[in-house]
Amino acid sequence: MDIVQQLKLLQQIYSEKMLWDEELQASRHVVPKSISSQDLEGLKMAGHLPNQFVKPQHDETVSELKTLADRWTLQETAQCFVASMWSAPMIWRSLLTGKLIASSMPDHELTPYPSMNTCQVCGLSADEGVDTSLQWYWRMTNGTPLDGDILGHVLALRELSESQELPVPNAYDRWTFRAVLTVLRNLPPNTRYSKAAELLKKERLLPAKKIYVYRDLLETLALIGILDTPEHPGMITSFTSYVNRDQRPNVRVEVQAPLAWWNSSVGVNEKNLIKIFGDYDCSDVSLEERPEPNPSLKETIVGAFESRKVVYAKAPKKSPDAGIGEVQPGDVYAVRVREGAWITVYCHEVKDKRAIVEYLDGVFAEMPGKADLVLTVRPRPDERWQCSAIAIDSTSWVRRVAREMPAPASSQPEPDRIPFHNAKDLKHMASWCFPDL
Repeated sequence: MDIVQQLKLLQQIYSEKMLWDEELQASRHVVPKSISSQDLEGLKMAGHLPNQFVKPQHDETVSELKTLADRWTLQETAQCFVASMWSAPMIWRSLLTGKLIASSMPDHELTPYPSMNTCQVCGLSADEGVDTSLQWYWRMTNGTPLDGDILGHVLALRELSESQELPVPNAYDRWTFRAVLTVLRNLPPNTRYSKAAELLKKERLLPAKKIYVYRDLLETLALIGILDTPEHPGMITSFTSYVNRDQRPNVRVEVQAPLAWWNSSVGVNEKNLIKIFGDYDCSDVSLEERPEPNPSLKETIVGAFESRKVVYAKAPKKSPDAGIGEVQPGDVYAVRVREGAWITVYCHEVKDKRAIVEYLDGVFAEMPGKADLVLTVRPRPDERWQCSAIAIDSTSWVRRVAREMPAPASSQPEPDRIPFHNAKDLKHMASWCFPDL
């Protein structure tokens, strides 16, 4: 089973509903029945079977990161970083961030936040189970472990330590690296990270189409010290504790420091650029004179991954009792929560094209018909619950299955407030009323 096939299978699994595991303190993903035992065996043989959890120990994780990172020189990690711009899988970028975090991070004991068991120094969450295959999937399709996650780096470096050879950047990798720097050096004044990511994506400099891959690259460049600020230095300059990196200018800023405080007027830290990438030409290039990609887009891991389609289950045919027209009181809709699990909602009222709906009893393996319906309310454990849902007639995997049905029976009073939601949220909110689903 090739890497792209592994990633597509994991994408199919990780797009399904999650179930909270109290013992692991983590969410397990439900494996769709359409994925064969042969496919699962292939993932197992590759070491990437889903729902393989580890629960990190603080001191052991810090020690292992330092030991793993010591296998490579700074020059070797920079080499892999440049190669990962295009030809090599993005997981190779983690060598550089892992190396810099490990070499600058002081020895320390677990120093938890007052309200949770997350270390304020390194950011390790010691109580949470982590799916190792999900981490690998993110490294291959997104980039480096965000926020300097040290367990994510340990898992990535373990994987990379099994490789016999380091990737060597080709001419196109080198051009791409310089092109990224060219865009960043020539941004309009005071450009923030979100706009910078959009402009990089517009130039199609990476083999990925997703904006979050470009944002991940910016966060990585900031963490190592290329897009840092004097007050918030990157790891090549000095180690910054997690609690300090987690401070932001305001609540609207999603990323950590240094990128949280950086803008284009601060510019590229040319001194740090030379420290890390001094073996490479970092001068500007002409974006109009782009060389031929090598390899081609569809021959890269991410390019092949994004272009290869997943055959998902087909939506069922229209119910014979669905009727025609827009939603109206008395309608019942079936909602697919995941493969092999459907629930239903009853429409009490329609206001301004919003349907006041409520979950009904019953979980079904296939989309239910009118004769299958259970006309009793399914409340939350502590109260009855309804919501005002928009777009119920145009949401995928939400299908009307009956009309003119009587109001469902309930021994509880109607709720005193009705929140607003999109109909697509009905499958996610179902666990409030169906805790075992």
